[in-house]
Amino acid sequence: MAGLSAARHLEAAGLAVTVLEAAPEVGGRARTDTVDGWRFDHGFQVFDTAYPEPKKLLSTGDRAALDLHRLPNGALVRVGDRFHRVGDPRQRPADLLGALRAPIGSLRDKAALARLLLRVRSTRGDRLLARPERTAYEAFREGGLSDTTIDTLLRPFLAGVLLEDELSTSNHFVDLVLRSFSRGRQVLPAAGIGALAEALAAPLADVRVSAPVERV
Repeated sequence: MAGLSAARHLEAAGLAVTVLEAAPEVGGRARTDTVDGWRFDHGFQVFDTAYPEPKKLLSTGDRAALDLHRLPNGALVRVGDRFHRVGDPRQRPADLLGALRAPIGSLRDKAALARLLLRVRSTRGDRLLARPERTAYEAFREGGLSDTTIDTLLRPFLAGVLLEDELSTSNHFVDLVLRSFSRGRQVLPAAGIGALAEALAAPLADVRVSAPVERV
C-alpha cells in the first residue's frame, strides 16, 4: 500500500514510475483471496475513514465503487471462555453498560482509557507529535492505565496494527493510530481489502505483477 501510494504521488509530480510486484497481485498484506466463492483477507485489515492518505488519493467515485461497509467501532475482548464487547457508546449507546462491566480493569482504569481516547481524538496531530517521546507502554502507564487494562485490551488489539506485542513502538505513532480509530469509522470494501489496493493501482501507468526484483 505504501509503495502504491508513493507511486501515485510521484506520477502526480510528473515522474515516470514503474511498480514491480513479486506477487501475482498488488497489495502486499492488503490482499484478498477468493476460494470457492468466499473472500479471505490477508491478516488484520480494516480501512479507517480517518486515515489521511486515502483522502488524498481516492476520489468520491473511488470510494463509492469500493462499496464500503461499516463495522462497529470497538473490540470483543476474550477473558477466560467469555467475550466482552468494549464499544464506542457514541455510536451504540448500549455498549456503555457492557464496557463498564467488562473485566478489563477497574473503573479508574476505564476512566483513564476514556481520557486517553478523548485526548488523542481532540488534539491536532502535530501537537501529539510535540509531546515527549517514549514507548507506548511507558506512555500508557504514565497515563494511569494498569497492566490489567494494557494486557487484556490494548496489547492484543495493537499487536495486530503494530506487528509487535511489547508496545515498544513510539507513543507518537500509537497516539496517531488511536486518533484515527477514535475519529473515523472502520469499514471494509464489499470485495475485500484487496479492492483498496487495486483502486490505488488502477490509475498507475506501469504496474508489473509476478515481477520479483533480482538486483538494483
